[in-house]
Amino acid sequence: MFKLARYFGGRWKNIRLTHIGWERCVGERNENNLEDIEIHKEIILAGGGYGGHKVKALYPLWMILVFFRCLRMRKTDLVWALGFESAFPAYLASRIRGFEVIFDDADRFSMLFQFPRLLGRFVESLEVLTSRGVGVHVIPGVERYRFSSKKFHVVRNFPSASEIQKAREIYDFREWPKAKLVLNVNGWLGGGRGMDAVLFLAHAMRDENFMIILAGKIDCAAAEELSRLSNVNYLGTVSNAEALASYYASDFVFTYYDPSSEINRLAESNKWGDALKIGIGVVVNAEVETAEYLRTAGIAISVPYERADDLVSIFKSMLNSPDVVRDFKESAKQLSSEFGYYEDQLSLLFGKVGLR
Repeated sequence: MFKLARYFGGRWKNIRLTHIGWERCVGERNENNLEDIEIHKEIILAGGGYGGHKVKALYPLWMILVFFRCLRMRKTDLVWALGFESAFPAYLASRIRGFEVIFDDADRFSMLFQFPRLLGRFVESLEVLTSRGVGVHVIPGVERYRFSSKKFHVVRNFPSASEIQKAREIYDFREWPKAKLVLNVNGWLGGGRGMDAVLFLAHAMRDENFMIILAGKIDCAAAEELSRLSNVNYLGTVSNAEALASYYASDFVFTYYDPSSEINRLAESNKWGDALKIGIGVVVNAEVETAEYLRTAGIAISVPYERADDLVSIFKSMLNSPDVVRDFKESAKQLSSEFGYYEDQLSLLFGKVGLR
């Protein structure tokens, strides 16, 4: 959504951007990194936080509120709906009001929660209905879908060219950790993102010429301990451009997903696109099926989620093999040329709805 706002804000000054949102935690409505773009705020639901039974109970309320808010839309409005929980009620309202809906499906709703079997099938049927009824159904890849839709439009999780430029300026301006091998760990630093494996790696490599750049929201005990280690440089919670800047100081980016969840095995990490465009390697656990193209292209180090000792062995061997690290990075640069920046992909997408 940040990249989308940047895209519109940089091209059409006469377009009014309205964010109709759910503020799960106090202060989330504040746009700390988009001060130069006017975004009108309508927070129609607040509270719940992230995870737990309370927030799940609020999803039906959110869908009802979205439906009634969308009944106030004009026929000329374009609604970019993030997630099925927003797209489905927006689609229903569009059948009455006649506006266009783009369904941005970053995470399949039916895979996010453990629904009872019959309820799960019902939710999936509504996903199919929404996909085939909206103007465009934006997906990061087709692997997650057991149905076909003429409305599918793949938008890969790649960075914006403007953010890459800003990241390079930040990188050139700052001092960064120096080591023979640097691993980047950023984003949500939670238990389901391999923090135990990173912590094990950091301890095992404490006497080596090795550093970890850590950035993001600490959300588990392992990440908290990791942030305090001498061979870890914790940047805190940073902007998108600052996170990208840290890639220039790194050799690999870490992307682990707990394979006990189906949607995690079908992850489509934005960090992969970031790594390709900047030209560094990727570390991804072997169970992530959607990362096969990275493995095939020689960009990814891949070991089972629970085998952190294998990861240590690989990193120790690379300390004495700089050519191997260089090959990973060169492969990333080569594959990057096959994909456009986020803006390029959006231009193709909006051509479908007559907005260029």
